[in-house]
Formats: sequence, structure tokens, C-alpha cells
Amino acid sequence: MKNSKIAKYLHKALDQDDAKRKDALIDILAKMKKKERKLKDKLDSAKSDKEREEIANKLKVNRAHRRKGIKAYRQLMGKEESQDTQTA
Repeated sequence: MKNSKIAKYLHKALDQDDAKRKDALIDILAKMKKKERKLKDKLDSAKSDKEREEIANKLKVNRAHRRKGIKAYRQLMGKEESQDTQTA
């Protein structure tokens, strides 16, 4: 699954109600972790510098989206305070 498609699922999941959001986030985060492992394997077997750079960029984007999803999941579960309440 492409990063853009996973990102769309992530944004869609963040707009749902809490029960559906939790299930969707768990599923999406698992897919993103699997994608990250595949990209790491590809990075190790890449032969040219250009190919390594492209894979590294995809990996970087995937990690950023995954971190956003993890943060949203933690907020949903009440384990992490939102940014608004920390500054107040």
C-alpha cells in the first residue's frame, strides 16, 4: 500500500467517532509498521545511491505519518494530554 493511501486512511480515521477511530488507528498503525519493515529491507538491499535516497525519503514520510497516528491513538486512550491543555 502506498504512503499516500495510508495517509488518507489515517486522516479519515481521525475524523471518526472514538470507537471506530480506535479500531481504525490500530489497523492503520499495523499496516504502517509492516510498510516500514519492508522499506528497511529494501533500503538494505538497494544498490544505487539514488535508489537508497528515494527509499529513505519514503521511510521518513512513513515514520512521520506513523508518529502522528501513534500520538492520536495515545490522546484517544487518554495517555497523553493534548497540546491545548499543556499550554493552559
